[in-house]
Amino acid sequence: MARKRTLLTLLQDFRAEIGASGNPAHNSSVREAHVRILQRTQELLWESTNWPHLRVRRYANLQAGERYYDTPEDMPIERVERIDVRDGDEWCRLHYGISNGDYSTFDSFKDERSWPVERWQIYEDEMVEFWPIPASNTEEGSGDGTIRFTGIRALKPLVKDTDRADLDDRLIVLHAAAEHLASRGDAKAPLIAKAADKRLRSLTSNMSKIKQFSLFGAGRQSERREPHIPRIHYRDRETQ
Repeated sequence: MARKRTLLTLLQDFRAEIGASGNPAHNSSVREAHVRILQRTQELLWESTNWPHLRVRRYANLQAGERYYDTPEDMPIERVERIDVRDGDEWCRLHYGISNGDYSTFDSFKDERSWPVERWQIYEDEMVEFWPIPASNTEEGSGDGTIRFTGIRALKPLVKDTDRADLDDRLIVLHAAAEHLASRGDAKAPLIAKAADKRLRSLTSNMSKIKQFSLFGAGRQSERREPHIPRIHYRDRETQ
């Protein structure tokens, strides 16, 4: 019972739970359906919880005059938990949300720039907007102006027999088996579902001992920037 079990192992355990033959040759016609059940189950479990072992940090550089930025490829925008900017020797958390009042101070629509950036918000698709528009590039060497994304990374592919699951194997198998058995009206479904819920409670209970970030889409709150050495803001208009 652990993470990083191969898809082949998950398939074997899943078939044992639903009472199917353990011989791969006997299941060749339903392999794709069984794989999809396991994939969907892991995806739903991934969406439901902030899994600490999947929390990662990714970095990006600011570009002078650039207002919009892509989020990291392996961090869906809804799983971004926080964004920080390196200001001198410290990492400072950015507020979420850009108001009309902010644009009155430094109007991004008029290409008014300043440093460092202080706020962010979703722009569209997998992009974010930073405010104010950075007046400088991230500095090579010192890293001043580096952006740090913190969040839950996307699941790795679970398609080939040798691919490994990101979540607990028993958690995936029990939930998948409960769904499959329930769809067939099998009397064992409630028992398997109970075991699946118990496994999830056990794992999340252990996780509760670890300090959690607030999930991006659930109760995000603005916070004061962490203390740092004051920097002088200035207004910079692009020469027309």
